[in-house]
Amino acid sequence: MDAAEVARILGQAPEKHLVLVELAWRCVGPDGRFDLDLALPMAADIEAAIQEARAYITETQNLIWALEKLAKGR
Repeated sequence: MDAAEVARILGQAPEKHLVLVELAWRCVGPDGRFDLDLALPMAADIEAAIQEARAYITETQNLIWALEKLAKGR
């Protein structure tokens, strides 16, 4: 597998939208700062979104590891 094929395969991967980003924007008050009063009612959703983001980080680290291994020819 050459670099062009790897790039083609990666290009087919769907874009990932993390819920955490959307929730973070919903926690911004009118003054542009984090508003705890807006965040508190969404605490369970925020926690679930953090877990989703952590899983995405792990998946991304695994992909990087595999690509590095592939690049080294192993």
